[in-house]
Amino acid sequence: MNYIAYTIGPIYETILNSLTSDHKTKRLQAGSRYFSHFMKEVLKNIHNEFEVLVPYVNETILNKEYNMGLFHDRFIAQSDKSIEEIKKIFASKLEESFLIMAKEIEGSHIAKDLYKNMDNHIIIASKEDLKKIDENIIFALNKILDAKELQKEFSFDIENNYIQQYQDNFTNSHGVKTIEDMSEKLGFKYYAVITADGDKMGAKIKNEATDNVKNIKELSKKLFEFFTVDENIYTITNGHFGGELIYAGGDDILALLPVKYKDKTFLDYIEVLNKRFKEIVGEDVSLSFGVNIAYYKYPLRDAIESAFALLHKAKDSAQNTLALKITKHSGQYFETVFELSSQKYELYKKLTDDILREETKLPHSLHHSLKRYEKVIVKVYEDERTVDAMFKTLFNDATDEHKKGLDEVKKFFNESKPKTKQEFDAIFSALSVIKFLREDRK
Repeated sequence: MNYIAYTIGPIYETILNSLTSDHKTKRLQAGSRYFSHFMKEVLKNIHNEFEVLVPYVNETILNKEYNMGLFHDRFIAQSDKSIEEIKKIFASKLEESFLIMAKEIEGSHIAKDLYKNMDNHIIIASKEDLKKIDENIIFALNKILDAKELQKEFSFDIENNYIQQYQDNFTNSHGVKTIEDMSEKLGFKYYAVITADGDKMGAKIKNEATDNVKNIKELSKKLFEFFTVDENIYTITNGHFGGELIYAGGDDILALLPVKYKDKTFLDYIEVLNKRFKEIVGEDVSLSFGVNIAYYKYPLRDAIESAFALLHKAKDSAQNTLALKITKHSGQYFETVFELSSQKYELYKKLTDDILREETKLPHSLHHSLKRYEKVIVKVYEDERTVDAMFKTLFNDATDEHKKGLDEVKKFFNESKPKTKQEFDAIFSALSVIKFLREDRK
C-alpha cells in the first residue's frame, strides 16, 4: 500500500498579503474560498482513483456548493497502485484542476501561470518508508508536509497575481459583511477576530486511527460534520451572531464577529462552538481560542495575525483555553487567559454578559480602587482570606444599581485568588476588557 499526501499551504500568508487593497473582508473571504474551491476540485478529480482518508469526502459532498471555505489545505489518500502510476495519474488530475480554476478566472491559457501563484507539494511513499518516520501513518505524512510548507516556492506579487483576479470577481458578485457592519453600525467601534483549533486531536488519532482506514475516515467524517450538520457553522456565524465566517476546515476556524449582536456576545459564540465540537467529534477533545478585539479602523492583517498569536498562547497554556486581548485605538492593550471549563471563566463570562446586555452596572471608580489597593488585595489572598470585608469597605457608598455587579466582581476575585502581582494584573486586564467594552458601547 502506498500513501499520497498533498498540500497547497500555508494559505494564510497568501490570503493576508491581499489585504493591502480595498474590500478587505471580501478579499479575505474570497482568498479562503479560492483555496477551498481548488482543493475541492483536486479531490473531485482524484477520489475515484485513490481512497481519500482525510478529509472526509463522497460524491454528494464534492458536487455540492458551500457558502464557506470548507476544504483544508491538504489531503491524505492511499492506493495499491505503484508509485510511478500514482505520480502519472496525479499529475494529470492536478493539471485538470488548474484548468478548471483558470477558466473561472480568465481562461484556460493561464493555467500554467496560475500554478505558479501557489505552493504545491506532493508526497508519495510506501507504508514501510513512512513507518520509519512515525508508527502512525497520518503523523508521518503530516510531519513531511509541515516541513514542505516551510519551503515556499513562489514569490507573491499582488499586481500580477491571478488569485487576486478571482478575488476581484468574488467581490463584485458576493455580499460580505464589512468591519463597519460588524462594529460601528451595531453601536461598537470594536469587533472580534476569533481563531479556533482542536485540542488533543493527535492523541485521538493515535488512539483511534493509527492504521485502521475505517477509523481514520470515521474521524474525518466527524470533523466534517462539526462544520456542516444541522445548522452549519456558516449559519451560526453569519446568521445567529451577525459575523463573517472566513474559514472552517479540518479543526480550524477563522471568523470576524461583532462584540455583541442582539442578545448574544462573542463569548456565547465560543461556547456554542466548544459544546458542538465535543458533542460531534468527541468528549475527549476540545477547542482552544485566540480572540483579538480590535478597533474597526485597525489594520485587518495585524488584527488577524494577533489573533493567531493568541491562539498559540492559549494552546501553550492548557487545553480548552481562551486567550483574549483588546487593543485600544490608542495602542494600549489588555490581555488575559482563561481555561474555559473553570469556575473562574464561568464567573467572568456571566459578568461580561451582564454588563454588555446592560443587565448590571459597575461603579466608575472600580478599577481605580482595585489598582490603588493592589498590594493589600494580594496580601489578603497570600494569607488565604477573602476580600469580602475589604470590598464592603472600599465600596461602602455603592448605590443599589452597582451592588449586583460588585458582588459578581468579588466572587470573581475570590475564585481567582491572586497571590502575586502577575496574577493580579491578569485579573485586572480581564476586568479592563469589560470596562472598555462597556464604555465603548455607551
